Amino acid sequence: MKYISTRGDSRKLDFMEVLTSGTAKDGGLYMPERFPNFSEDEIRSFENLSYEELAANLLFPYIEGFLSKNDFEEIVKNAYSSFSIPEIVRLNETRSLGFVLELFHGPTFAFKDVAMQLLAALLDKAAERSDKKIVVLGATSGDTGSAAIEACKNFKDINIVILFPDQKISAVQQRQMTTSNADNVFPLSVKGNFDDCQNHVKKIFLENNNENVRFVSINSINWTRIMAQSVYFFYTKLKIKKDFIASIPSGNFGHAYAGWTAKNMGLSFKGINVATNKNDVLHRLFLKDIYQQKEATSSLAPSMDISVASNIERLLFEVYKKDGSFLKNLFSSFPSKPIKLSNLPDDGWNRIKDFFQSSTCSDEDIIDTIVNNFNLEDLLFDPHTATALKGNKDLNYDLSEVVTFATAHPAKFPEAVNAKLDVLEENTPSKLKEIMTMDESFSVVENNYEDVVSFINSEVLN
Repeated sequence: MKYISTRGDSRKLDFMEVLTSGTAKDGGLYMPERFPNFSEDEIRSFENLSYEELAANLLFPYIEGFLSKNDFEEIVKNAYSSFSIPEIVRLNETRSLGFVLELFHGPTFAFKDVAMQLLAALLDKAAERSDKKIVVLGATSGDTGSAAIEACKNFKDINIVILFPDQKISAVQQRQMTTSNADNVFPLSVKGNFDDCQNHVKKIFLENNNENVRFVSINSINWTRIMAQSVYFFYTKLKIKKDFIASIPSGNFGHAYAGWTAKNMGLSFKGINVATNKNDVLHRLFLKDIYQQKEATSSLAPSMDISVASNIERLLFEVYKKDGSFLKNLFSSFPSKPIKLSNLPDDGWNRIKDFFQSSTCSDEDIIDTIVNNFNLEDLLFDPHTATALKGNKDLNYDLSEVVTFATAHPAKFPEAVNAKLDVLEENTPSKLKEIMTMDESFSVVENNYEDVVSFINSEVLN
């Protein structure tokens, strides 16, 4: 399998190069040259496989040439050994909400663990083969950073630097990053917002000239994240044995694009609701055909406090026939100038909108949704999942065909859950209680690119 940039860079990379990189040198994102395709009969033949076996079969075509099939199967098995339930993800059918897919049974209680545990294990294999220092570098609006740190902290050939917006994530999310006590972990609090952190990270990838260091992305700009998340769309279809609508809390569009990837791989399902909070860049995109950045504001669903959804570029690359030059021109003035998709010379955007719908949810709606569904179903949801549940209602879905992706454990967000309820004490895992009593270790810098680079050079690469 070879990989190409969305912005036309003529080089074709193998999986290890894409695994151990960030954005492409031309500023684009890496994509597989083609998608592996599974027939309906092949997909049905996976019905009795474990989650680990399903992942190994679906994902091996992406990494072939990097590892043997047997080695990859062993890595997948070990990667998911830290999950608290044997099935890795759990599908429940509720009385009045349709199906709920629980994706938060990993070590940091968030869906990011599903991809991150595998990504870190693959990076460890890459480190064994590389003569360069590998530094995992990422920006987080909450769960990505803690999942990445948890996944990487035990691999001593990898250092990890995570930028997070100062005082703009939940206390639980911060402590999951700052209490690891691992020598190879460097949490960095930046006095800005998530987009500032993301911009610093992207700039480091583009400007790194240190031939002895490979900066590796753990955000969903890294293709490995996308491919790993595609697996549980197949898992869902094999469990419920019918087409479904996936309702997904979305910020950077990586989770939703993983569903589109599953579709490209041969999976048949009805579509995706892209659920947003009050930072509704994706909702405005699908509603008004305009991709436009607006300043992100803090919300009760902080992992979605994003104003630029990077993975939209991957979707547009496909829609516009893998024309990298076209994409490069399209994004040359973004985000300062919005992209008007309705003016583009193709009907591809209309085909996309037949598959994707969107919804938005205020903080007040989040609280009401959490309370109402706890009273109705005796189920407690986190604020991100609440945005999807609210969207299902707003879009008048037939709930018998909806699968809502529950992306995080509610105990990670006490501000939202406890706003009108007092039930978290008995619903908080002991591991989350323990970290709230531990000492934190992290650094703080101004929202300045030079200060970020100086920290990395002095504290990580020195």
